[in-house]
Amino acid sequence: MIGTKCPGQDMRYWTAEDVHEEKCPQCGEIVEFFKTDIRLRCSNCKTRLANPRFNMGCAQWCAYAEQCIGPGARGLQAKSLRAVFEDDLERLAKEMPERLEVVKEKIKIAEERCEKEKIDLLPVIAAVIIIFLKNENLIPDSQAYLDQLVQGQEMPQKAVKETKAILESILEKRPADGIDYEVKIVKELSLYDDQQ
Repeated sequence: MIGTKCPGQDMRYWTAEDVHEEKCPQCGEIVEFFKTDIRLRCSNCKTRLANPRFNMGCAQWCAYAEQCIGPGARGLQAKSLRAVFEDDLERLAKEMPERLEVVKEKIKIAEERCEKEKIDLLPVIAAVIIIFLKNENLIPDSQAYLDQLVQGQEMPQKAVKETKAILESILEKRPADGIDYEVKIVKELSLYDDQQ
């Protein structure tokens, strides 16, 4: 049986930009880095070099990152997609600090519930943030906002699809097969008013 590897870490899917060379600052020897190398030792002088182009890729959001690329994944994550959503929330809602704090508290509760229930946190947080922004008239269209925000990010298509399904279920009252619990959490935490 052939073992499978995560596409984000599988070199068959890499491009030329995923491998690069750097000069050792101590001796000038050329050190070749792959995008997933956190640190390497110079083969000449044994100096430990940090990879200036380190890219966690999908490991920044994946629950299996540590099993995939090792303990180096812990605490060294690049800016996660969750951080992208939270940063944009801060940017758009900076004029309403009290409401912003309420949403941040809701995100913490969502994190606890998703961890307890072993469900993917990213679609839940994304939906809570997007519904808040939509309800506060800080974004015109939830689906377009999601598409714009994840453009250029490494968000898994499954998470995008689930986020869209949660938004459709709540905002457009469409059935959400297979993600009922996620919809329930978002409804409870999103400050969504069914009368809207």
